[in-house]
Amino acid sequence: MTKRIFFSLTVLIFTSTLYAQEGDVLLKHELKASLGPALVSDFWLQDDGCHTNFSIAYFYRIEKRFWAGVNFIQLFGNKINYDWREYGFNGSFNDFSKSKMKYCAIIAPEIRLSYYSEKDFILYGAFSGGFAWENGYDNKTEKYPIQSPYLQITWFGFSCIFGKNNNIFLGGELGFGCKGLISMHGGYMF
Repeated sequence: MTKRIFFSLTVLIFTSTLYAQEGDVLLKHELKASLGPALVSDFWLQDDGCHTNFSIAYFYRIEKRFWAGVNFIQLFGNKINYDWREYGFNGSFNDFSKSKMKYCAIIAPEIRLSYYSEKDFILYGAFSGGFAWENGYDNKTEKYPIQSPYLQITWFGFSCIFGKNNNIFLGGELGFGCKGLISMHGGYMF
């Protein structure tokens, strides 16, 4: 008797879940491009320009509220670790820099969980981690390329979905990590 009740409840729960999702057409794939100010790991060092990140991401929707994907992130801007000037006896001087970043590329897997997921609006949080490859100009004390860990936590992200088939989206993210504190994104779901 207990087995029959358990089996009946299980079938009833799965049937109601399928019925609730029957009207929703979940687009499984997502391509996203984002742009924002970057936060490099040595943010207290002198900067020779602003840091900007551009990223391209692919996500696969496993469940209605769960995505898994991968990011490719490119940081632009110069990072100078240390500058100094040496003076000669005749009044001449030479300027030196300890090291200077030319570029930093990051490949990182990401998981994303939505707080709220509807047809035209999604609120989510995300976690991403991977490795960054940084290249620059060598000198006596700093040798490039450098490989370092990458971490990004997105506390709050949103996407506004529109278009004929509800497959185009625009949004933004607020988080902390090498990718930056804020970024804006747009993309396509299919």
